[in-house]
Amino acid sequence: MKFFALSILCFFSSLLLHRIPSANAADKETEHAALPPRGWNSYDAFCWIISEQEFLESADIVAKRLLPHGYEYVVVDYLWYRKKVKGAHIDSEGIDLIDEWGRMVPDPERWPSSKGGKGFTEIAKKVHDIGLKFGIHVMKGISTQAVNANTLIYDYDKGGPYMEAGRQWRAQDIAIKEKPCAWMPHGFMAVNTKLGAGKAFLRSLHKQYADWGVDFGTFEQFPSIFIAMLLIVLNLFSRLINSFTFCLAVKHDCAFGDDLDEGEIAVVSEVFKGQQNRPIIYSLSPGTSATPAMAQKINGLANMYRVTGDDWDSWPDVAAHFSVARDFAAANMTGALGLKGKSWPDLDMLPLGWLTDANSTQGPYRACKLTQDEQKTQITLWAMAKSPLMFGGDVRKLDDTTYGLITNPTLLEIDHHSSNNKEFPYINGGKGGATGPSAGAIASGVRSWIATGRKGEIYLAFFNLNNAKTTIWAEIADLSKAIPGWKIKPPCKGTEIWSGKDFGVMKKSVWAEVETHGCALFVLNCN
Repeated sequence: MKFFALSILCFFSSLLLHRIPSANAADKETEHAALPPRGWNSYDAFCWIISEQEFLESADIVAKRLLPHGYEYVVVDYLWYRKKVKGAHIDSEGIDLIDEWGRMVPDPERWPSSKGGKGFTEIAKKVHDIGLKFGIHVMKGISTQAVNANTLIYDYDKGGPYMEAGRQWRAQDIAIKEKPCAWMPHGFMAVNTKLGAGKAFLRSLHKQYADWGVDFGTFEQFPSIFIAMLLIVLNLFSRLINSFTFCLAVKHDCAFGDDLDEGEIAVVSEVFKGQQNRPIIYSLSPGTSATPAMAQKINGLANMYRVTGDDWDSWPDVAAHFSVARDFAAANMTGALGLKGKSWPDLDMLPLGWLTDANSTQGPYRACKLTQDEQKTQITLWAMAKSPLMFGGDVRKLDDTTYGLITNPTLLEIDHHSSNNKEFPYINGGKGGATGPSAGAIASGVRSWIATGRKGEIYLAFFNLNNAKTTIWAEIADLSKAIPGWKIKPPCKGTEIWSGKDFGVMKKSVWAEVETHGCALFVLNCN
């Protein structure tokens, strides 16, 4: 989910972009999240009401149309455990499904294959069989429903109630009622990770998801504004473990941003480190008020982390990402140390194509509200910042224009294989003047990003945040200022990707007339 927070536990197996290859492969290839993950998430199109049939239909389309472009994850977003009854909403109380140990289980009315205690096992297997990786969203901590029922805590290793100090421990012993989820106060609350019983509860959650065959987990945090923490995980069925190498990913909500919970993140990360045969991609969400300093505190513990609140299809949401993306790139957090590999600042899902609304109880019914230029700006910024690319639209109604945006080969190349990605401050254009390193979260003006390619090419993107067409330009002699060690001199040959225009030889400057809220993306080859 996005609006405030969701946890998505993605169970990705079989063929993966970030898979762990054989022991004789290059060290770089064995990194977890060696490249920014790509996939599809159900939230933007279905909110919380998606069914098993709808999910499997979507997964089949992702496998056929998007997997060839690196979109390997399919994620069930939040509230898969909530009964779809009259009046149900995101903060409903008492209509969730839990087991005897207080752990969430799928609603069998929407997920019939989960009956008999199977959880998502059969779903995960079907997803794996078509070459994808499966994920689910889970909330931080423990549910209010489990606390009210005061369920026993399960000791996964011993196969029975958790015992310590001569007694059994229950939900009310570990719950921190003073720390409810800000956007779902009747739904979940934090767990005391200083207690052995608190750690045991979280461990039993992760192991249950692993038994289901979940590879990718997304957990949202309890944001004071939007942030939620997630904790959950991955592991593949024991019966598949000898046949496949799986990549697991967990998005932990209510643990980052405004509600940073280093203790819970550390506990979950430690569980993932122990998964020797199954790579685990650990993701934190969402990221309202997230800062590079905050990300550095969990350095080495996670592989993805949201850096903004929920992104929907409105121009203010898109524009708000420019300064945040700039700050994390400037702090060298792009591709920094992660859990057994790398980590990536996550700009959130791409709300393109056919969508629903935040907190909705209906499925996809409307088109994306962003203009075509705004959509190009969004995905260009995401690629230049090397953000994970998680498509949110209804893939069953994936139109050619949207498909072309999310599979553009130049953007996908930049997102995975470019280097030196950062905001480029040496541009001019319109009334907004030149952008600069100290530019704030402005909703107008011009911005630019730069990156380098694997073959020595230079990627230069211009963004027009103004409400009118604006001419933006940069001097070729200034390009070297942004890329240490590169001596770039004119002339340059360049092509603009979105128009397809060949600008030929540019002797002094790179320029373009950029539409309102639009962008221009140049591929430059210089001396």
